[in-house]
Amino acid sequence: MALTSNIRIQNRTGIRDYIAVLIRRWLVIIISFLSVLASTFFYARRIPDSFESYSTLVIEEQTTVVNQMVGSASRSLSFFEGILNSRTFQQALIDSIGTDQFLRDLPKYTHEDILSFINSNLSLRKTSYASFLRLVARAPTKELAYAMATIGTTLFRARCLEVTNEESRRGVSEIEKQLLLIRKTLEQAEYDYRSFIDTTGQIEEGTTPELKTLTEAYASSLAQLGIKEADLSAEKKQLARLELKIAPENKSRSPEYLQLRSRLRELEKERLRLEGLGIRFSGISTVDREIQGIEQQLLKFKETKNTQVDPATMHQWQELRKSVIAKEGDLELFKRRMESYEKAIGSYKKGNPDILSQSLELLRLKRSKEVYENLYTLLLEKAEEERIKSASSNIGVKIVDLAAMPTSPVPKNQTQLYLAGILLGLLLGLGLAFLIEFNDTTIKSNDDIERYVELPVLGTIPHIIHKKNDIAIRRRSSKSHKGVTVTQYPRQVFNFDGDDSVSTEAYRSLRTNILFTSPDKPLQVLAVTSAGPSEGKSLTISNLALAYAQMGKRTLLIDTDLRRPVLHHIFNVKREPGFTDLFIAHPDFDRCIRKDIKPNLSLLSAGIFSPNPAELLGSHKLEQLLEYFRTNYDMIFFDTPPIVAVTDATLLGKKIDGMLIVAKSHHIDRDILLRAVNTLRNVGVNVAGAVLNDINLSHRYSSYGYYKYYYHYYKTKKD
Repeated sequence: MALTSNIRIQNRTGIRDYIAVLIRRWLVIIISFLSVLASTFFYARRIPDSFESYSTLVIEEQTTVVNQMVGSASRSLSFFEGILNSRTFQQALIDSIGTDQFLRDLPKYTHEDILSFINSNLSLRKTSYASFLRLVARAPTKELAYAMATIGTTLFRARCLEVTNEESRRGVSEIEKQLLLIRKTLEQAEYDYRSFIDTTGQIEEGTTPELKTLTEAYASSLAQLGIKEADLSAEKKQLARLELKIAPENKSRSPEYLQLRSRLRELEKERLRLEGLGIRFSGISTVDREIQGIEQQLLKFKETKNTQVDPATMHQWQELRKSVIAKEGDLELFKRRMESYEKAIGSYKKGNPDILSQSLELLRLKRSKEVYENLYTLLLEKAEEERIKSASSNIGVKIVDLAAMPTSPVPKNQTQLYLAGILLGLLLGLGLAFLIEFNDTTIKSNDDIERYVELPVLGTIPHIIHKKNDIAIRRRSSKSHKGVTVTQYPRQVFNFDGDDSVSTEAYRSLRTNILFTSPDKPLQVLAVTSAGPSEGKSLTISNLALAYAQMGKRTLLIDTDLRRPVLHHIFNVKREPGFTDLFIAHPDFDRCIRKDIKPNLSLLSAGIFSPNPAELLGSHKLEQLLEYFRTNYDMIFFDTPPIVAVTDATLLGKKIDGMLIVAKSHHIDRDILLRAVNTLRNVGVNVAGAVLNDINLSHRYSSYGYYKYYYHYYKTKKD
């Protein structure tokens, strides 16, 4: 089956890939987990002991005259929390306990720190029972916690009583002011009554039934008149406050606005008159339509000020207007009725002068005196009742359970902290592992090469373990003229005869894929390169050449990495003579090419040092050498320098059949590899494919674990 060079697969992520990430990043997970766990353990061990003491309170709501007058509602929890957190209460608690006791348990605390400590460690909590509260004090010592709970409960109860009774005291004060006024009026009424008796003498406190009825009706109406006037006055004030939201300001009220208001009042009186006559309409009457129209016109004066009137306010305005007009009409009728009473009484008095008028006047004065006496007595009783309730020690807050001395510290819940630390450590470790993994742009698998570089992967080479006989090449460092770097190269070339290891099978598979890359025109001259250094290209090309030689093909391996040659170290031969020695007029091929260094494998090392290798690889002489190589060998391999570093591989690639790129797993960045491939493609080099080197087969669930698993599976099968 032929492999195409334009393969692109979809991104497939399974559970095996996630497990592979966890295996690769196990160190990050372990370090994060242990760091969080150690921090949690350290924090849990450093948590100081804390003692807790509490008392139970019940809140009783009292129905007092003041509450009835002002309409006060039940106290909420926030009301009592506000008292508990007030600076006045906290300062009183410090003064009662003593600053010395706080400083003994809280050394180096300032006065403000103590206030903050009380604010944070003294709290009110609801219980499962309504109206029951728990005052909880927490402190580093049991003595301080107990003192804060016991003394705090007493002070809190007293402070609540002070606050709740303050309104009662203000109410009593208002009642006393009213008592003074009523007392003066009562004294005047008694004085008038006694003076009239002294002046007229003892007369009968009675009269004719007709006059008595008129007088009683007039007196009753007079009493009701005050109530009606007060009620009407209150509604007018409420209507005036409401119209401030609806009507424009006084300065902006135009004559047109005032005219509309007057017309609206007339229409509402007319509607009230019609309703009084018992006239009912099946739908909306003409008067109602006109009223609605005028209301909309009046609202437009307010809307010009960018103010919208909500429907609830509009409805309240309409109802208040109706009520005010109705009560005005009722009051007008009431006054007319009283005028008729006055006329009837005056007419009656003309016919019955002197004794009758004196008797009626005496009756009026007596009733007036009795009314003020009753009112004064009632106010005295209520004021005294309020004083008694305000002074009572059992009103408002009661103590149900007193605070007790704590015997043991509050549980620290260390188990929960450890569990939270374990969970947080695992989550942090997993998060960092996947974060690092997803931000790692190195080439890790065949999918990465095919997805990002769009090259077919012709082979995957497993990791080769370095042995004691590895090559140690000492070179002068490029960063320092005096420094020397030592590079380790594995001297792991395989004997493909009788070797069935995973590594040899990988190279055989690579050889097979190369053969089928171009079945009609097999690749005879092939170069192996890499994007950057230390990718394993020299070892790969050495074993690939051995794999071809094992097939019986005459194979020539040429080292054209003239800057840092390695092949002569791998095969343990001398560098000279070699490739560069062939660029003379009459080269000695037999002297430079080391034939049969392995069966069917010849080696052409780098040769003498050349100051400008690119000149040699781009010369016409190389084309002549290639003709010689093609004539005398079945397969020719070139080891070239990395693409990103120099242009040697690019120059050579245009003269040969194809180029292989070796990419080391988890080493080369995919952008660098793509740049290297594009460099070759831009000059017309045939990039046959890629070889993924140094993959990890140590775990079955790694990206290539099944490679090793299936190899051993088929190896044990018998035909």
